Amino acid sequence: MSTADTSTVFLDLDETICEHPRSTADRLADAFDAAGVEPFFDVPDFRRRLARVTADSAVELREKCFAGIADELGRDPADALAVARAYEDPDPTEVEFLPGAEAALDALAAGHDLALVTNGDRETQRAKLAALGIEDRFAAATYAGSTGVVKPDPDPFHRTLSALGIEASEAVHVGNSLRSDVAGAQAAGMEAVWLARVEEDADCVPEYRIDSMRDLHAPPWV
Repeated sequence: MSTADTSTVFLDLDETICEHPRSTADRLADAFDAAGVEPFFDVPDFRRRLARVTADSAVELREKCFAGIADELGRDPADALAVARAYEDPDPTEVEFLPGAEAALDALAAGHDLALVTNGDRETQRAKLAALGIEDRFAAATYAGSTGVVKPDPDPFHRTLSALGIEASEAVHVGNSLRSDVAGAQAAGMEAVWLARVEEDADCVPEYRIDSMRDLHAPPWV
């Protein structure tokens, strides 16, 4: 893909552009402790299951994810629900940019339109964007958690392409999840950039891999 072909960069939000100061792993460990349950899964397990579940709220989403993991492992579903209910949602206004992310947005915006494709719900994600001061940075935004169809389904990407009036060949997607971001973008006919913060096994192979958002200061598809 050449620079001339790529008019728009789609980006994931959580753990791609921003993160909470307190990690998901820490909050999950606290939830197991508060529920009095010996840990039986970790954050990668959570994320793998998350890509296969839809729900109307964050609480319901966790309950379905944790219960599904428990079922796969032959664990008591009551333990999974106890952990899900003990898990504390972070304050969406307490997010901070990943290293290099704010500068990457500036660099990308100099030559591309930007679009947001996130599995979060509209209210929560817009609170994060406002806290970061970037709510007006995106030409289009799809909050898949509010539509009921999340990545890796290609629907959120198709919705965003349609909103912008462009073809899949004109856009590239950047995200931290092979299963959600890379697989979903490729299913929609787009190329994908994987932000490899944590090693992950998946059946898909990204067109590009970066290890930091700083690597987008000079886009790899150029």
